[in-house]
Amino acid sequence: MRQTVVIPTYWSRKSTEGWKKGDAIYDHPTPVDKEGTLKRTLESLKNLNDKDFKLVILLCPTTIDIEKEAEEKVKNIINSVDMGIETFLFTPRSLRTIKNIFKSSDLKREIIDMMSLKGYSNVRNMCLFSAHILASDVVILIDDDEIIENKNFISMSKKYIGKRIYGEIIYGVAGYYLNKHDEYYDDVDMEPWMTYWDRFGSKAKAFDKIIGCEPRLKQTPFAFGGAMVIHKNLYQLIAFDPNITRGEDIDYLINSKMFGFNFFLDNKLSVKHLPPKKNHPVWQRFREDIYRFMYERAKLSSQYAVNNMTIVKPEDFDPYPGEFLKDDLEDKIYKTNVLLSLEYLAEGDTEASKETMKNIYISKYEAVKEKDPFTQYRYIQRNWQKIVDFTIQNRYQIRKIMESNNLSKQNVDAKEKQKNISLEDKINKIKSIKEFGIFTEEEIKEIAQITNIKFFNDNEMVFKEGEQDSKFYIIVDGCINIFKRNEKNEEISLATLCTGNFIGETAIATEKYYVNGKATEFLTVLSLEQSQIEEIVRSKPKMGMKFLQIFVDKLSYKLGKTNKLYADYLLQTSHLEDMS
Repeated sequence: MRQTVVIPTYWSRKSTEGWKKGDAIYDHPTPVDKEGTLKRTLESLKNLNDKDFKLVILLCPTTIDIEKEAEEKVKNIINSVDMGIETFLFTPRSLRTIKNIFKSSDLKREIIDMMSLKGYSNVRNMCLFSAHILASDVVILIDDDEIIENKNFISMSKKYIGKRIYGEIIYGVAGYYLNKHDEYYDDVDMEPWMTYWDRFGSKAKAFDKIIGCEPRLKQTPFAFGGAMVIHKNLYQLIAFDPNITRGEDIDYLINSKMFGFNFFLDNKLSVKHLPPKKNHPVWQRFREDIYRFMYERAKLSSQYAVNNMTIVKPEDFDPYPGEFLKDDLEDKIYKTNVLLSLEYLAEGDTEASKETMKNIYISKYEAVKEKDPFTQYRYIQRNWQKIVDFTIQNRYQIRKIMESNNLSKQNVDAKEKQKNISLEDKINKIKSIKEFGIFTEEEIKEIAQITNIKFFNDNEMVFKEGEQDSKFYIIVDGCINIFKRNEKNEEISLATLCTGNFIGETAIATEKYYVNGKATEFLTVLSLEQSQIEEIVRSKPKMGMKFLQIFVDKLSYKLGKTNKLYADYLLQTSHLEDMS
């Protein structure tokens, strides 16, 4: 299972300059002249037992004015922490270069504009996008104000994902935050103005019900953006909604549920959340809540019947956020702002009192800009799928851009690495191949003794069209571009295959390759000769049967994909003929 951990990191102008009009607004971006919390988070990853994942640091500056400075700063922080994890830095510059590839297509501008590093929802979408470029089966989202204390966090993250539990396949898992006191509650005190806005009480009720009780895994109405595990079957279909400015994590659960995906919370999967203190005034934070809850409620209330979608209700998200998605939301907002405004007046802060009263006006006339958020989200979802599909078709080109900021790029020479590989190395590589999980320890040792592990440098040819060979390859780590050449000798890319894929099943029978294969990064493959497979089948029938089972499964999968492509082509052709 290919996993990518993505950490967005937010940076702002120097502390002496502060926020300027037009800058993006985040809770606590780090000024470029400060150190921030990213290094602390990265240091905590050093202690993980399982480091078999890729790490993407997503750089999110509040303004283009500090891009270069922030990029240099973050690069230095990453290089100063020896994590032993393959790490990519994804920057606004990377995104602009990738968008140029999209602009060369016939995709509409509004689709390409969805790719942005400004605003929480857009940033989350770029977290998913970067994992998709790396062909990840699972993306794990954490934030740069967290510490991973559990050394088994990665292995626990993938314990349930993609598996059938309670009769349902798990595509989304939520972890949860622990505060500085190792408690899962919000670290806040109740105040009089919260009488009609008991958000923290409602959250505590939900946390006790979902986090504090057995069983370990259960459906959840809430999630935390910095502790989400999402399978590709979900993230390739569902995007975060860019129209919501805050609370994008819970909104993602609403979107997922509308498309038939439930999220499950694992009450053993926690991260320590240590955010810097928020400096925004209470009335402003309350205004952010107004925007998010009014928008989410409008999205729910504007639903209508659509094929393959489910109509969801506020009660599906009780007690939290459900209690803030119902008909009495305006009443709660009105009473709370009156109380808060009176508190400001009592303190002599008339400006804050006025802003608080303005919140009531905003809730009635400005909070929901989209008349039909449900339809609007359906457009967004369709556009997201076009981004995903275009990336699959052009992954080789797009991946190259990400590789240019691979800070762990291996300078190891493949031939030198080949000389030094041990039997134990081979056994570990073979164990990492999911399909080989059906073999016993003893059988894996035997396979390691008769097979070859081969390494290829970036851009090195693995096999060539017309080459006489009968090798069958399993990609252990890395990616390979499959291509043919046209009459002008140009490379026509057919597919990019990455970790876990098999290549050359037909070469075993025909002893000839009909396409070219070139490493697009440092590549590790397991290779088997036709004669070796025949020998296994002859001398170890039980083991041979397992090999044949793997071949049949893979060929069946590829045949199914080919049939689907052919069927799609026929439908398209038929459609065009009808139009003529």
